[in-house]
Amino acid sequence: MSPAGFSNLRRSLRRQGGKRQKRISAILRGFSHRDRTEPTIGELSQAFDTRAFGAFFILFGGLNLVPLPPPASFFLGLPLMFFTIQLAIGRHRLWLPDLVRRMRLSPQRIAQVMQKIGPMLRRIERLARHRYWIEPERLLLSVVGWYCFVMSIVVAIPFPFSNLIPGISIALVGVAISARDGLWLIAALIVGIIGVAVLGGVYGAALFAVLQLF
Repeated sequence: MSPAGFSNLRRSLRRQGGKRQKRISAILRGFSHRDRTEPTIGELSQAFDTRAFGAFFILFGGLNLVPLPPPASFFLGLPLMFFTIQLAIGRHRLWLPDLVRRMRLSPQRIAQVMQKIGPMLRRIERLARHRYWIEPERLLLSVVGWYCFVMSIVVAIPFPFSNLIPGISIALVGVAISARDGLWLIAALIVGIIGVAVLGGVYGAALFAVLQLF
């Protein structure tokens, strides 16, 4: 369906009383309240419904903006690899084993993410819409999944600040695939590729300087 056709369908549904999907930022904000119990990954997945891939990309990619000691990036990269590989191999819905489904996230940690990315995420969500989405979608999502899988491997490398830009890129991909927005997808790819190239240059130069000492 073309972007114009999709917009007309949305307006038609609203006129007929169709319910708009709750924004991912609003769902995350609801889970960040201090007075609620720690939500499980399964509860989050159920709340995100068909947008679970995009929402978890946003959440776990956004966690990389929260200041954490370097080894923590490894434990953020692992779930991202688990989520992204499923999109890469062509799964339409996110599968969670019982062990992962029962894992809990503290509302305080979710609140930290929302403090970092909440205002920007809400602005991006307002701007994001169905446009310039490449077909066939199945092939596009597979390519995007492999890209995010590579980015998640970079996230997992326990070097200082090496997880920041790949995490932002994965979060932007989450927005793009949730809204089926080709422009935000392009922005996510540009951020990730340039960011990883810069990181490679910085760490490559540092390694070269160290080797010169011997």
